[in-house]
Amino acid sequence: MTLKNYLKLSWLDKKLIIKTLIIMTIIRIMLTLTPFTVTQQFIHRTKKKTLQTIIPVEKLIWSVKSVSQHLPTTTCLTDALTAQYLLKNNGYTGEIKIGVDKDAEGQFEAHAWLEYNNQIILGKTGKKYTPLYKI
Repeated sequence: MTLKNYLKLSWLDKKLIIKTLIIMTIIRIMLTLTPFTVTQQFIHRTKKKTLQTIIPVEKLIWSVKSVSQHLPTTTCLTDALTAQYLLKNNGYTGEIKIGVDKDAEGQFEAHAWLEYNNQIILGKTGKKYTPLYKI
């Protein structure tokens, strides 16, 4: 998203983008500097908004994808944790799955994705990763 596109957004969308940027930055720093359990606690302590305005799931995922493409060193795990935080903050329950697969050379590669209502809503790829861990 360019600055020009950002300026064309509604006030609520701008607010969501800024919030997503802040949360994603915090999560990225936490993943770098603290044990993973600390980041998990941060996500699980998230409280649902008390406001009546609940943002649709699709809009939350849009904001994560929009911000992620402009932040250096974000990963699929950073994106999934940020989206899970935003979903929980809006009263939804998403589940992160972390899985592995082998690449063409037989090397293991890992991937994280977010599911909502048993559907992958963030991190879908053409590969079939074997889930090993869920959050």
